[in-house]
Amino acid sequence: METQQDYNPQEQYDIPQVSKYLDLRVDWAFKYVFSKKEILLKLLNDILPPTITNLEYLPNEIPVMSEKDKRSTLDVICDSPEGKILVEMQRKHTADIDDRLAYYQATLVQRQVKRKSVTYRVKHVYILCITSYVRFHSVEPPKHKMLFSYDYRENETYELLENSKSSFYYLELSRMKERDWEKLRKNPERWCYLFKNMSKFASERDEPRDLHGFEDVLEAARVDTLSPEDMDNYQDMLSAVKREMRMARLYEKQQAEARMAEAEARGAKGKQIEIALRIVNEYGQSPEKAAEITGLKVSDFIAD
Repeated sequence: METQQDYNPQEQYDIPQVSKYLDLRVDWAFKYVFSKKEILLKLLNDILPPTITNLEYLPNEIPVMSEKDKRSTLDVICDSPEGKILVEMQRKHTADIDDRLAYYQATLVQRQVKRKSVTYRVKHVYILCITSYVRFHSVEPPKHKMLFSYDYRENETYELLENSKSSFYYLELSRMKERDWEKLRKNPERWCYLFKNMSKFASERDEPRDLHGFEDVLEAARVDTLSPEDMDNYQDMLSAVKREMRMARLYEKQQAEARMAEAEARGAKGKQIEIALRIVNEYGQSPEKAAEITGLKVSDFIAD
């Protein structure tokens, strides 16, 4: 059985590299490529259960209750006959990610309710979060599972709540370990591979028939088709992500060093406590004398 250690938590700090193709994990590139309706439709139909035939892009800023509230700008929000859909790319873990997604879901429901309406009629809301980090699972999932779905169910019977209108999907890129595109059989797996290995994916595909329906994605992600303005925007975002990742790595390193130093200090103090107790118990010296010799406080080794 796999363990959480099978996945490298440092993947969330991978620094994007300049190449011939956009890194879709970079915020600007993600929004740019998936602003093209046919590509977004392919992603959604490959991941979500309903067949989505058409969609309309919605404003991607969550409205605020007052000017003091923090504004949230999301990656992609769209409407379709099958439901409202939010798609988010999340490069690194934050402690409140699940809470934020729940808030966005509730907002998309609330937006559909007309004031003073007698009955609430709302479409299903689908939240799709594509994650570059290692998600924690309280129950170890199957080794090759990459797509996780959650909805409202009864705890014992797992009965789906009647008329439930909310579903959460997580596509976990960190769980993609296969290096050979041709061995992939399902499109969610292919999307994971593509998000992680765009340039490798492109360089290995010599004939259109090998692309398995991803031709438009590849074409949209070509750097040489960007306008000068778009290229500047991408480079600026790429530089910002690189700085953020380097700072995150430095912070992780400093935290690890601090934890190690703290552990060493606790170990050293433990040794001093042992010496102080021997001075008192074996050599008959007073606690005050033992404290003077070891540099400890009496309260460190003698309980009140």
